[in-house]
Amino acid sequence: MKAKFFKVVLGIFILANLGMAEYVKRNNEIYYKFSKEDETGFKVENVDLNTFKILNDKYAKDGKSVYFSGNKSFEDVDSKTFEVLPNYYSKDKNNVYRPINEWIRKINGANPKTIKVLNQYYSKDDKNVFYDSDKILNADINSFVVLEGDHSHAKDKNLVYYSGEKIEGANPKTFKIISDGMYSKDDKNVYAAVDIIKGADPQTFRRIPETNYARDKNNLYYYFGDVKNLGKINEKDFKVLDNNLVKNGNEMYYLGEKVNIKNPEKFESIKVSDDKYILYGKDDENIYAVTSDEKHGYFKVIKNADKDTFEVMEKDTRYSKDKNNVYYAGYNVVQLQDVDKNSFAIGEENGFSYDKKNVYYAGRKLNDISSAGFKVTRLVNRPNLPINFLNDNKNIYKLIDVFDEETGELKSVKTAVVKNPKVDSKTFELFDHWENYFRDKNNVYYENELYKMGLKKIAGADRNSFEVLNDEFSKDKNNVYYYGNKINGVSPDGLEFVGNKFVFENHEDFVSFIKDKNNVYYLKGKIGNEKYEIIPLKVDSKSFKYSNNGFYELTNLNYTGYFEDKNGVYYFDGLAKLTPNNILSKVENADIPSFVQYMAGYAKDKNKVYCGTKEVEGADAESFAVFTIDGEYVIKDKNKIYKEF
Repeated sequence: MKAKFFKVVLGIFILANLGMAEYVKRNNEIYYKFSKEDETGFKVENVDLNTFKILNDKYAKDGKSVYFSGNKSFEDVDSKTFEVLPNYYSKDKNNVYRPINEWIRKINGANPKTIKVLNQYYSKDDKNVFYDSDKILNADINSFVVLEGDHSHAKDKNLVYYSGEKIEGANPKTFKIISDGMYSKDDKNVYAAVDIIKGADPQTFRRIPETNYARDKNNLYYYFGDVKNLGKINEKDFKVLDNNLVKNGNEMYYLGEKVNIKNPEKFESIKVSDDKYILYGKDDENIYAVTSDEKHGYFKVIKNADKDTFEVMEKDTRYSKDKNNVYYAGYNVVQLQDVDKNSFAIGEENGFSYDKKNVYYAGRKLNDISSAGFKVTRLVNRPNLPINFLNDNKNIYKLIDVFDEETGELKSVKTAVVKNPKVDSKTFELFDHWENYFRDKNNVYYENELYKMGLKKIAGADRNSFEVLNDEFSKDKNNVYYYGNKINGVSPDGLEFVGNKFVFENHEDFVSFIKDKNNVYYLKGKIGNEKYEIIPLKVDSKSFKYSNNGFYELTNLNYTGYFEDKNGVYYFDGLAKLTPNNILSKVENADIPSFVQYMAGYAKDKNKVYCGTKEVEGADAESFAVFTIDGEYVIKDKNKIYKEF
């Protein structure tokens, strides 16, 4: 039941975020913005401006097509009879549609003449009830209602449903939702989603506010995808200590698990800010930090802590202190060594702190590096890879941390001075927030430890005009670079990537099409390898582009794609045996202005449908479309369904 529970929570979040987008007209073109803060949005292709009409923040239409979230619908929607229904449902004279992500999908079998939208999940017509796009079998249409105050529960005269699934044994006459819908009950049972909570008393059962705990007159329960009966509740000594922590007599529970500490009956929580990383508490003997160590027990004693002067540091509640020491709580609790309490400060970067002499990471003192001029140049969360750079006034350093891959526990950490190349540590920094590029006052550098490429100076790079294009490519006023190495023969003037990179099934081999002011190039290489092959192509550089009119930029999962210039349309088949003369194959007589590329190697223009370079005989170009449902391609026109190429 856990998967269904999380699906509903996620669905509520997605639906709650609808309604922040808009269509805008700019320079006689239509753009779709996902939010008010989105300054540009993306262009809605092939819109008929004369008939274009905005229906709401998600829907629009013109004389031939319907658009949802800026995407032209792949369903055969009749624009003339199309109308929007509540909760972003819609219909035309033939079908009913509901939103799924950024598309609309037909509800198979729904009658547009009698459809009634009940909420964002449920709908019904004169014959059937639907949840999402699926029929609820044997539901009684006339008596079916969605229960108020909840998105997921519904009932008819015979049955009760949760997320379209029958709750076995539930009595629709006495069924009620408890609190916010996490629990429900009838005259005999209590339910969590579709599961009966065995032994729970429906008359006294209630959720404990702002927690995942619940209770009845007899027992305490915990629910987060699965129900746990935690035993008899102590009426005289029950207390909520935190949203995940409760005290029940002489027992305590955290995340539904019993806490094993010496004196739970004397435990009390230590109040910290609401924006907390760590929960703290104390009993008559110890101070505790609640860590992420599920395997050995969440509660850790802070050894040597002075109860009378102990306090939590509000800037980062993983840190705490008393009159003698400073502590860091993560997977375990660490006492900082040789720390000067008077000058101690928590850094802005995650996990770092320092005093007048030393630097600490996750409470561990770092060797060699000084706090004088200390800064974190790159901090990336990739455990067990030495990819993070630190600076002080004398050197730059690699942070070498070792984590337990199963538990996430930090086992060891140290720094290593970077001696080659020699850089100016005071000015060494990331280049415009790109993780693999750096600069100091003199030079530009590249490093990619993931691919075993150590820090290196980019030879000949002009620091003032240098520009990062992506993780692999960069340029300056004179040259173009690949993994920090100069590409001979390619000019930075007019440099442009054409279409997406084609990455093949082994996740190593790739090809890219790039162009400069004079030429178009086919570049073939392996991800993470500095070697490459580059071949100039005989096409028009100025007009050469990826052919994606009317459709989103493809991810090239089938290693094919269409390109065009002023002279024609060309097809690329990455799985074919390619030579310099057949990298691009011309699609004969294609109409360039109306040419539209689809997935699975298909395309069309106003006259024909194409598969690769060949015309699909008998296909209807106007109604032809390719889309995916549940990861499977659907290739169709008004007459038939076609096989995947």
